[in-house]
Amino acid sequence: MQVFACSCRSDAKSFDEELQKYDAIFAATAIKTDKVSGDWSSAFYQTEMKVHKVWRNRDVPRILFVKTNIESNSCGGPAPTIGNKFLIFAHISSNGLYVTGGCSLFIDLDQVDSDIDKISAEEQADWESWWVEMWSALGEPIVVYNKI
Repeated sequence: MQVFACSCRSDAKSFDEELQKYDAIFAATAIKTDKVSGDWSSAFYQTEMKVHKVWRNRDVPRILFVKTNIESNSCGGPAPTIGNKFLIFAHISSNGLYVTGGCSLFIDLDQVDSDIDKISAEEQADWESWWVEMWSALGEPIVVYNKI
């Protein structure tokens, strides 16, 4: 019997330690998404992104491709919404894609605003505490791209 699930566990003791696990951390807008076919474990979305700010890895280019899982049981989800801004914590694959999924954070910043009103006050307090800790740990971006 095989069981597959999305489960995240970290040995990091702080958010600062957690951030060190990623090759790149950046904010970007989704420009175009293509679905790359395959079975449940190999299909993914390849999304072209326009980067605005970078917190980790000065070599993050202005335009790049992000690979995200499709299957929600593999910590994937729906295709990124074109035009929305995302905060992305990624690893870099051997073929140059910025990879999310598993336990990487891929936060739709535009969706956060609409979703926060749909949760309980207790959940909102937990989220806001985590949110403040995350932004505090990120600090100031190391690269800020001007508008093209």
